[in-house]
Amino acid sequence: MNTLKRIMVGLDLTEMDDTLISYTAFLCSISEIEKVYFIHAEKSLDIPAEVLKGIPNGMAADEKIRVAMEEKIYSYFGPEQRSKVEVQVVEGSPLKELLHWSKEKQIDMVVVGRKFHLRGSGVLAQKILRSGRVSVLFVPENEDPILNHIMVSVDFSEYSLMALDRILHSALTRPEVRITCLHVYEVPTGYITLGISYEDFDERMKGFARDKFEQVLARFPELRDRATLRLVKQENEDDVGELIVVEAKRARADMLVIGAKGKSAAALFVLGSVTEKILRHNDDMPMIVYKKEKEELGFLDALLGND
Repeated sequence: MNTLKRIMVGLDLTEMDDTLISYTAFLCSISEIEKVYFIHAEKSLDIPAEVLKGIPNGMAADEKIRVAMEEKIYSYFGPEQRSKVEVQVVEGSPLKELLHWSKEKQIDMVVVGRKFHLRGSGVLAQKILRSGRVSVLFVPENEDPILNHIMVSVDFSEYSLMALDRILHSALTRPEVRITCLHVYEVPTGYITLGISYEDFDERMKGFARDKFEQVLARFPELRDRATLRLVKQENEDDVGELIVVEAKRARADMLVIGAKGKSAAALFVLGSVTEKILRHNDDMPMIVYKKEKEELGFLDALLGND
């Protein structure tokens, strides 16, 4: 089952575009992605005529941008891959247009840049994740295309198991790609009232996690020969988001995967606290945040002005 057939890549005509195009071309080369939509949104394409002087053949502004985008994109995609590429320049708010077209084109995942040093705030990427029901792949600037080891943050909730299921059955997870399931646990302070030592309760928590992981392997038997469980204890002073990112780097993972709990219209623009913390600490590792499609449907439709 391939759950990643149609992706959309948001370009902003900065240096970040090269990284995004290169990484997307790499993903297409190792998977069965069927369609890639590269999209750039300009707030206004109503450019004064005097500004357009000198443009060959009286080419309109959006067409000129599209041609320039195609030239760059095709330098990364070989002739055999170009048939799956579509380039689009639209007018309007980048956030609203990306959300609109991700719904219109039935996109499985939006690919966006994660800036650190490059020009631009990178705020749009997080807004897309908060506002839409679509899953998002964050690609950091200057990322080298490689994917041999994926770390999935697993707390054994339905959201983390959904993320594990999605990445396991996506076109990206080739048989040779290693998967590490990272589980962060803590020893509750209430252990004192149970008359048991801290060390014993710690072992109980690890044993509980291992039992839950065995249930995961029973649910996804194809994981048994390729996945490992990594247990990390969270101390009181630790930030769980930072801890997950540090462990992913320590394990030399090429990608971090998490499942985000969606919010209702009463809590717009808010993600689960762990997702927010991971985003805050991760600037230099590709990361997929999977979302359940139906959870954000109401708000997305409201945002786009749909009935």
